[in-house]
Amino acid sequence: MKLFWTISTLVLLGMGSCRVRSDVTSVEIECSECIGKTVEITSPDLLEPKNIQIAKGRFDSNGKVTLQFNIPNDRYLAFGIDSVDRRAMYFFAGEKTEIVYAGKIPRFKGANNHFYQYLADFKLIVDSLYALREQRITSGRRIPEEENAAFREEARLPVRRYESRVKADNDLTPKHKEVLVFGAQNFSKSFDGSLGVVTDDATYEHWRRNGNEANGYAPDFFKTTPVASQGVFDGYFYFDLVNSELLQNLWRPIEFHLDESGADYDDGTIGLRCAEVITRSGFPEPFSELLLAKNLYHCLRQTAVTPSVAELYDQFTKHFPRSAFAPALKRQFAESKSLSSGEPAKEIYGFREDGRRFRLSELKGKVVYVDFWATWCGPCIEQFPHSRKLIQQFTNDDGIVFLFVSFDRDARKWKEFLRSKKMKGIHVIADRNSPSVADAYRVTAIPHYLLIDHLGNIKSAYAMSPSQPETGATITGMLAARRAGAHLPAANSSAF
Repeated sequence: MKLFWTISTLVLLGMGSCRVRSDVTSVEIECSECIGKTVEITSPDLLEPKNIQIAKGRFDSNGKVTLQFNIPNDRYLAFGIDSVDRRAMYFFAGEKTEIVYAGKIPRFKGANNHFYQYLADFKLIVDSLYALREQRITSGRRIPEEENAAFREEARLPVRRYESRVKADNDLTPKHKEVLVFGAQNFSKSFDGSLGVVTDDATYEHWRRNGNEANGYAPDFFKTTPVASQGVFDGYFYFDLVNSELLQNLWRPIEFHLDESGADYDDGTIGLRCAEVITRSGFPEPFSELLLAKNLYHCLRQTAVTPSVAELYDQFTKHFPRSAFAPALKRQFAESKSLSSGEPAKEIYGFREDGRRFRLSELKGKVVYVDFWATWCGPCIEQFPHSRKLIQQFTNDDGIVFLFVSFDRDARKWKEFLRSKKMKGIHVIADRNSPSVADAYRVTAIPHYLLIDHLGNIKSAYAMSPSQPETGATITGMLAARRAGAHLPAANSSAF
């Protein structure tokens, strides 16, 4: 897979002499406490949420290891020992990096040691802010937006102080400063986005007032999307930031505009509009190709294949027939197609409250409305009163089953919650030792709803929530089809 676009680089060595930089990049690590442990260097996949291994080794009996690898230009990679001490490391192509651990604290040797010390300092800032964020997320209470805004501003302060220190340090080269400041700014924006973007009336009014045909009804996308200054897409925070820009400043305002205009659309329609904006943006082609691939990938992850999704996929494959992203997109397209209406439902494995095993195929012949949820999911719980009303609406029809599939890890807490809520329906906790139901149905966020007809086929893999009036109407139509005498298909035509 072609992951990077090669840039020829020359390095000055000594007074007036120069040579082409070595192809081999190396890192030597000393860690007396790491004997026998593994060390791995990875790169984030440009499209999918996974890492690609660049180099791997094991500490010898003296606590030393040397890794050698090839990279076409300077870039951020992830460096980790036994998958625990993971940190973003910037590697200079063709150069050697030396790291000595004293306990858990790394010390750097060599020409770029001062630069690396700044990276180590920034990791401490990042870790502390992530810890504070997790503390807020797990507090279990809804945080008012004004409090969130104050927290965001407080979180920006240590990053700003760090940037100022970098800019004022005359012992850093211009390249060092550029890399450090660019990374810090990307992290700050990415961290803001990780706190949850609040779309309020002011945001809607901004989109309404400033969105127009010329800017694709996404007024902020061109102003806020940062193109990597080095022409390559390096740095973990940068990937997160680009994803955030696509969703918040392109996807969502276009979706808002389609709502405002009363258009009949699906996620594929939004993806097509986004592709139009990206195509005429004037971004350099490697970057625009990345954005178009990410847009298509997001679209495929959000929905089954509709005519508009198929058109978006066709556009990309025709424009970039040799794209490095093509294999991943082809795989995602096939997976999305398997979730289209009329496709066989995939098995769901779980355990009932009494510990008995459960399979979705036990419910063959029934219409099944599946609610994927967890006790820690606030929006899931907020839908429960609507679920009760929906169940009550069909209480006298034995042709439908309401199935609640929990992603909780703590079965005891799950059971206690069910006893307190006394929710009707079939309740199961997902079996983590069986094929993942989240992967099977592309459940990327909860609550998530699924409708399966009495023939064991998918009606909608992205069904509406119980609070939507259309949900009851859709179920009524499916039950009418069942009563009309449609029979079960031949064996092996579905998961049922």
